[in-house]
Amino acid sequence: MSFGYAPVAPLVQDHKDGFKLTKTFQQNAVQNLKMFILTSPGERVMLPGFGLGIRRELFENDTADVREDIKIRILEGVAEYLPYIQIFSINIVGPDDERAEHTISLQINFGTTVRERSRPQKLNIEI
Repeated sequence: MSFGYAPVAPLVQDHKDGFKLTKTFQQNAVQNLKMFILTSPGERVMLPGFGLGIRRELFENDTADVREDIKIRILEGVAEYLPYIQIFSINIVGPDDERAEHTISLQINFGTTVRERSRPQKLNIEI
């Protein structure tokens, strides 16, 4: 068995570790940020406020106010639940001619403040 930070989500069996594990702090940070974005508040046991609940936003009107609200909720939630992540920029792209009507694409540029400073990373999520 080798060292790892956390099981990779979704769970994948691995002959070496039992379950595939994140091997670096940066991999773990990416996974934790992704889980924060995709989790709805109330889904995580013992942390009822954890999560953005981005799926709730799929059927909202695509306005600047809604996009700004999403950005603020990401920044506030990350500051509270993932304080080792430093977000540099958030870009939200709504539906257009090439995407389905009810889609949201998030592009988050971030780094970590724990251990060695990581090079900036990018997380892309399309729902």
